[in-house]
Amino acid sequence: MLYLWLALVAVFVTGILAVLGGGEWVAGRISQERGVYERVVGKELYRLFLDISPQEFVLIHLFVILAGIGLGVVFLGGIIGGLAGGVLGFVAPRFWLKMKWNERVKKINEQVEEAMVYMANAFKANPSLPEAIADVTNSMPPPISQELQVLLREYKLGTPLDQCLIRLQQRMPARNLELAISALLVGRTVGGNIPQILDDISSTIRESYRLERVIDTQTAQGKMQAWVMGAMPAVVIGVFYLMDPELIEPLFSSWIGYIVIAIAVVLNIIGVALILKIVNIRV
Repeated sequence: MLYLWLALVAVFVTGILAVLGGGEWVAGRISQERGVYERVVGKELYRLFLDISPQEFVLIHLFVILAGIGLGVVFLGGIIGGLAGGVLGFVAPRFWLKMKWNERVKKINEQVEEAMVYMANAFKANPSLPEAIADVTNSMPPPISQELQVLLREYKLGTPLDQCLIRLQQRMPARNLELAISALLVGRTVGGNIPQILDDISSTIRESYRLERVIDTQTAQGKMQAWVMGAMPAVVIGVFYLMDPELIEPLFSSWIGYIVIAIAVVLNIIGVALILKIVNIRV
């Protein structure tokens, strides 16, 4: 512990000397790195349509890091607890952004079928694809309406409609949306019946969801068995420990026991992962 404190003091003193010796350079580097981080985060906030500026997110991120350090020291105690809390506070905001993005992609996948029905009906009344897309943005809630509004803004600024559709496909990697856009582009290229294409897309997506529900029902038992099998070794060890603690005690008091436990845990994780991989059937 003494050496750890000495190392922290040395790092602190080195930081002070660096600031005193080259304060302007250090400040410039910090400002530069912050600018890069704000640009990266700004892109993620923009694509999520969140009403938070990059500067505000940086401040929130710093607050979360400090809060994580404080909670780590309070609940875990010592420097290790502070480091663990700081690491958790550092990764938590970016993990939250990733989770929000996955939720957005999933929500758009669920909305594409309904959007295609709206678009087909609107196209039958007014044979103009931009007008049909505008009707969808007025009739449906976010997030798909937000993405289509970006498409319409690009189209009104002079970008060709096909290029706007391709940009939407690149911007939003939702499987059902990519399928719909690909079918629309092919239909516009070969001069197909757009309303019929839209109806076919909605029917295909509906059938895909039906098959996914059937497969989820059929594979639910296999997934449950995977988790049960993964938990059974721990349950067996717990039962044996209650029956005869001296029989299990060598596993937790010797290097051979630690090695056996490590090998068992790794093999158990691999087994559960393989079972879940086998029963994870994508439509």
